[in-house]
Amino acid sequence: MTTPPETGSADSARTVPDWWIFHGTGQPRGHLDLAAQLPPPPPWRAYGGEPDPGASPPHDHPSAEDTARVLGWPRTRASAVPLGPRRRRLLDRVNAAILLRRPLLLAGPPGVGKSSLAHQIARELGLGRVLRWAVNSRTTATEGLYVYDPLTQIHDLNVEGARRRALGTVDRRYSADGDPVEAHLRSSAESIGRYLTLGPLGTAFLPTRLPRVLLVDDFDLGDFDLAGDLLDLFENGGYRVPELARLAGVAESIEVATDDPDRTARVTRGEVLCSAFPITVVTCNSDRDLPPAFLRRCVPVYMELPDAEELVSLVAGHFDGATPPGTRALVTEFLRRTADGHRLSVDQLLNAVHLVGTVDGAGAAPSPEQVEHFSDMVWHRLTETAG
Repeated sequence: MTTPPETGSADSARTVPDWWIFHGTGQPRGHLDLAAQLPPPPPWRAYGGEPDPGASPPHDHPSAEDTARVLGWPRTRASAVPLGPRRRRLLDRVNAAILLRRPLLLAGPPGVGKSSLAHQIARELGLGRVLRWAVNSRTTATEGLYVYDPLTQIHDLNVEGARRRALGTVDRRYSADGDPVEAHLRSSAESIGRYLTLGPLGTAFLPTRLPRVLLVDDFDLGDFDLAGDLLDLFENGGYRVPELARLAGVAESIEVATDDPDRTARVTRGEVLCSAFPITVVTCNSDRDLPPAFLRRCVPVYMELPDAEELVSLVAGHFDGATPPGTRALVTEFLRRTADGHRLSVDQLLNAVHLVGTVDGAGAAPSPEQVEHFSDMVWHRLTETAG
């Protein structure tokens, strides 16, 4: 069973299955009420976090421009891209991951748009800023959850104590008739939030009414043990911050910074438990083996290079909805070269389209010679360097 598209949306001239939450347009759906449309999670994926009723996804921060940089600026109406069998298979897996509250494990060669899928989901579903966790060989799960800087805290305490001694003032936070030890602990607990910041992984699992979008980028670059370190988080939907848990008897709730700039959250008794499992996109550029226990907690999918119509639509998204002269000729040449074994990326196509439009001020379609010239200039294989 399928459902007709929303009037005036990017789904014009195509239909989507009625169980899909994400339609794959990457364009905002103004009339979407995600809280009402998103079905409840499976019982074994429901968590008990209590969301802050006043919290909302950060749409208005300048960092939201990251999505515009990746996808182009949103348009009120996008060109309809046919839903071919390959595209439907991809969107089936994406929507299955959303409904099952499971991470989407997205594998494929570099430059095919794996990371941009997370931004498409966030923009279309109105979920605000994407939380991106970039993985490298030194990345640890704890760093993704939170970062604590005790050295700076000790330094600040020493400076504050020296200033008071020099001025002969008394720390009024310590009650004259109270327990000085308890007062000192309370003071430390109140100040620790200035030195502890939740990372993108930790921020994604804060209890919110709607899920956040978490992008775990280049997961294959991480240490082999990293996958095992995430099993408990992905299974239980939460984590513990020992530095805060130790202070629970003195300060039950502590305000800390988050990965969202200029935003904070309160952590109670050092425990973070999500209420809506984040829509998690894990990208891998290689076919490196991952532990079976990690794989079974994910919905895996292999992402191929977009076809001609998808590439034309992608280009239009970066050029205010217009298709610059020469786009189709460049797309045809781009696909021909990739079919011949050249490892090219989508951003190389965008570079060629922009360069052709910049050089040809008249706006006429480039000649075949120009297409070949600019292609040779910027479409070097990803495994080669310029000579």
